[in-house]
Amino acid sequence: MDYQSFTLKYRPRVFEDVVGQEHVSRTIKNAVTAGKIHHAYLFTGPRGTGKTTTARVLARALNCLSQDGPTPNPCGVCSMCLAIGEGRAMDITEIDAASNNSVEDIRELREKVKYSPAEGRAKMYILDEVHMLSTGAFNALLKTLEEPPPHAYFALLTTELHKIPETIVSRCQRFDFRPISSRDAAGALRKIAEAEGLQVQDEALMAISRAAEGAMRDAQSIFEQVVAFSDSEINLGIVNQVLGVTEGETLAQIAEIVARQDLPGVFTIVDKLVAEGKDLGRLIEDLTVFFRDLLRIALGSGAEAWLQLGPDGEARMREMAQIIGSDRLLSAVHSLAELRTKMKTSSQHSLLLELALAELCNPEAVAPKAARPAPRPAAAPAPVPAPPAPVAAPPAQPVASAPVTASAPEPTPEAPAPPPMPDPGQTAAFDGDLTCDVVWANWDNLISQLKRMGHMPVGAFLKEAVPTQVDNATVTLSFPANYKFHYSRVKEGYHETVSKALQALFGKTLRVDCHLCAAGETLQAPSGETVPAAEPLPPIEVPESLAAPPVVEPEPISASPVVEQEPAPPVTPATEPLIQAPAANLENPHGPVAPPAATPEPRDPAAIGMTTEEAVTQTLSLFDGSQEVLPNHN
Repeated sequence: MDYQSFTLKYRPRVFEDVVGQEHVSRTIKNAVTAGKIHHAYLFTGPRGTGKTTTARVLARALNCLSQDGPTPNPCGVCSMCLAIGEGRAMDITEIDAASNNSVEDIRELREKVKYSPAEGRAKMYILDEVHMLSTGAFNALLKTLEEPPPHAYFALLTTELHKIPETIVSRCQRFDFRPISSRDAAGALRKIAEAEGLQVQDEALMAISRAAEGAMRDAQSIFEQVVAFSDSEINLGIVNQVLGVTEGETLAQIAEIVARQDLPGVFTIVDKLVAEGKDLGRLIEDLTVFFRDLLRIALGSGAEAWLQLGPDGEARMREMAQIIGSDRLLSAVHSLAELRTKMKTSSQHSLLLELALAELCNPEAVAPKAARPAPRPAAAPAPVPAPPAPVAAPPAQPVASAPVTASAPEPTPEAPAPPPMPDPGQTAAFDGDLTCDVVWANWDNLISQLKRMGHMPVGAFLKEAVPTQVDNATVTLSFPANYKFHYSRVKEGYHETVSKALQALFGKTLRVDCHLCAAGETLQAPSGETVPAAEPLPPIEVPESLAAPPVVEPEPISASPVVEQEPAPPVTPATEPLIQAPAANLENPHGPVAPPAATPEPRDPAAIGMTTEEAVTQTLSLFDGSQEVLPNHN
């Protein structure tokens, strides 16, 4: 067939025809003019921005027969220019790196590149989607790319620059192709329309350019589709019908409903759109862009969306932007962007659209939302009450982690209220001076912080301690004299853990020091009360009826002469006890008492390799689950 698509028929033949990439075209054209052509170029950028086209124009500039050498303005009519344009030039090799990405393919290229050109002056290798080459293929290409023959040139094209090794990038001149602006794309489409003899409205070309999203090839394809659909003058309505986009008048109607806060109008227009079978997802996308353009107008920036509304579109959009205001427009753009995400996981699209537009019509529900801070839960009590209540010592009364109730004793007027502390679940810097009163007032928070860190036994140890000094980022914890075990465990094994808990609670780096009170020394809490020492438990009284039978001491052996008696039957020690309890002690109202079982002889601590104090300490350490008693059988 003789027909050619617009993308092939109107592909640029010279550097000046490349749309929207003047920074690339001018640099390469000047290099060709000065005879300073680099042997390898790396073209990177989005799709449809002219990377392959620029590489072909460079191949024409190197091989055009109208001049004796490379020319910045290839003629386009010589045999080499025509062969390159038609893709049949023997010296111009285009390789799809996505399907020829192995080491063998690059090895074959290396074998061919050393031969002289067959037709033109230079060989040109165009590697499209070069980021798809394997690691081995990139390594095989390094030497050839660094020192190619004088007649060979390379153009590496990619849309994903980050996948190309730095060793390849450093051997090339890199050019970044930019997305083509809607105005430049519309101008290029206007030239095509004039060459084809088509009547097209400017707003229709702008709509096509915006739909292409910066890709000239996409714009040409959409334009060709619109031309095939239309049998008369191409206007905005035809373009919207082909693309399936929402008409600008519909978008303007929705914006006017939001501007005048017409809640009934929201449901009316949504019902109309649903009845017409509109794609609500596409509607939200177009509405988001429309409100963004209104926001730009409200902020004094330029916008091109007014072209969709006809000759009076600019005045209408300025009026809507002024009525709605920049704050509401900003919130509207955020709400519509979130609505698009919600619709992907919901089947009730019309309901979500109605709710979103209803919120946009109510400025109190949208505008203050971004500025109003999140409310704190009203039911959550403050971590520390303003006046610190006296806290009883743990041995006499356990410390309660709940806030002090109204039944607590009244604090003295002289006691200063500690500064408020942040939520113990969060780490925040403490701005005030850290004193013993502040640490003691937040003692329950410290124990709770240790529990959250997974150190509940350490919190139990601290219930017996009192902060007595805070100086130079050091907190001194004092323990009563009869809590030596708690003191030793915190001092030797858990002082760093307590330091981390204090840092998480107050937001400051603190060191922990431990102090054991001397016998008889009075320990006073920061709140003023005296912490009493734990009193020994009273002895347990056992009723006489449950008391163990008395042990009968054996009579000593006397030196009296032995009286001969009849031999008694032998007694086996394993079957009869050595000591018999008196019969009177067996009388018990609860029933007969069985003879006591043989008690094993207690082992001497020295026999297992430790002193009595060490054995007691190691046994008590089982309370925090950190050690096990493992006797040393020597």
